[in-house]
Amino acid sequence: MPNTPISGRAQLVLLHLTDSALPTGGFSHSFGLEDYLLRGIVDGPDSFERWLHSYVRQTAHNEGLAARLAAQLELRSRTGEDVAGEVAELDVLMHVSLIPAQIRAANTSMGKRMGRIVRHVVPDALTAAEYISAIEAGRLAGSPAIVFGLAVSHLDVPPELVVRAFLMQLTTSITQNAIRGIPIGQDAGQRILAGTHAVISETVEEVMHLERVDLGAAPPALELAQMHHETQRSRMFMS
Repeated sequence: MPNTPISGRAQLVLLHLTDSALPTGGFSHSFGLEDYLLRGIVDGPDSFERWLHSYVRQTAHNEGLAARLAAQLELRSRTGEDVAGEVAELDVLMHVSLIPAQIRAANTSMGKRMGRIVRHVVPDALTAAEYISAIEAGRLAGSPAIVFGLAVSHLDVPPELVVRAFLMQLTTSITQNAIRGIPIGQDAGQRILAGTHAVISETVEEVMHLERVDLGAAPPALELAQMHHETQRSRMFMS
């Protein structure tokens, strides 16, 4: 990644929006992990680490790419272009590409929560504000990756760093849920997170070479697990 300096404000916003305690509702969702726990495929630190690496890699065609495309739209809007229609199209593409109903609902819920936070943290991000208003009015579904990409890019954070930060936030959230849900210890969680840094970097590099047409590709096994979770008899997580 180019050594592009970012402002002190941008650094603080990144730290704020990637904090593990950010109340987006991510603590309520396992994104399919709970089904793997039920079937005994994930049952401890080592199996969770393998699952997490696979999950992060698949984000290249989903949240990671959405965050990058949103960041690039924000950069174009700064030159005076009207990108509202393309932001809306990206939202629709992101929503319809999520086949499991629980994941679509989770994306919408977390997109709304992220939007409320961004209104306070980056109130001058006008493209993000217009998108958030459309979500709140029910005209668009909402995606935390798109909100994040629009808001953070407004502060001149390069798209590559936008994606890296968003994926680290997502990875931290899932790991915290694994600590509670498997359960694994806090030390194991931190070791796993550190081991995911290289996977995130590889995923970011892939994201930067993908096109809009690549959005929505997902591994069938993960989607099936997310669908199975909808009828799971007892659940700790909403997805």
